[in-house]
Amino acid sequence: MKFVFLVLFGLYFQSFYSQNDTLNLILENPIYGNRYDSGDIGVGFAIQSKDKRFLTDYYNFNIINLKGIDSLGNVAYYSLKDIRKEISIDSINYISISDLTKDKKFWQVHNELSLKKKIFLIEKRKGKFNSSTGKYEITYYMLPMIYEGTRKNVVPTDLSN
Repeated sequence: MKFVFLVLFGLYFQSFYSQNDTLNLILENPIYGNRYDSGDIGVGFAIQSKDKRFLTDYYNFNIINLKGIDSLGNVAYYSLKDIRKEISIDSINYISISDLTKDKKFWQVHNELSLKKKIFLIEKRKGKFNSSTGKYEITYYMLPMIYEGTRKNVVPTDLSN
């Protein structure tokens, strides 16, 4: 009985301390892509690889947009517009890609992202141009996402135009 209690106690603290809580990762002009033939939405970022055999290290995420099953029995997904939540950037702690990857090898970044319980994309979007200030209005949105892993030599390309 004592052994079972110690094992359960150890598992509880391992799960409590093995993962960090939340990461809010800010990306400017993220490139979204639909996955395969589903409604899954992918996003990620590439950095120059420190390994001379590769050009880039690409960190891949899936936007959490599963809605459920519709009346016809098909899998339904939310659009980006539906799941974007406008936020005030002053009210949250966030980190940029350069801060996340600074002085780290790709596997260290991979491990850090893998240990996060919750990851949110903080999307920085240009709005209307304000002619009186000469600047664009900036809006920030938050989207939930899941880290899916790292790939080598992936170059994200926006083919929407």
